[in-house]
Amino acid sequence: MTEFSYDVALDDDRVVVTTAGALDAHTGAEFQVALRELAERHPELVLDLAGLTYVDSTGLSAFIAAHKRASARGGRVRLSGVPPFLARLLAVTGLNTILPVLR
Repeated sequence: MTEFSYDVALDDDRVVVTTAGALDAHTGAEFQVALRELAERHPELVLDLAGLTYVDSTGLSAFIAAHKRASARGGRVRLSGVPPFLARLLAVTGLNTILPVLR
C-alpha cells in the first residue's frame, strides 16, 4: 500500500493543503473529493506539494478537478513547493499554463 497524507490549514482568506507521499490511483480518490469540496467553499486554494514523492494521472486529475471547481465559482488553485519531477510533468502536459506555481 502506498503512503499519502495531506493537511488542511486556513491561512488568511485562503486554504493551504500540504501534501506528503505518493499521490496515485490507490490514494487519490479521497484527496480528489476533498479538494473539490474545499474549492467549493474557499476562493483560494494553495496546494503545497513539496512533500510529494510521486504523482500519477489520478493526482493530476485531482488538481484539474479542483481548478475547474474553483474557477467556476470565481476562485483559483495555485501550486507551491513543486518538486522537480512534478514541474517536468506539469510542463510536459501543459498544466503549468493552467495551474500557476508560486515561487
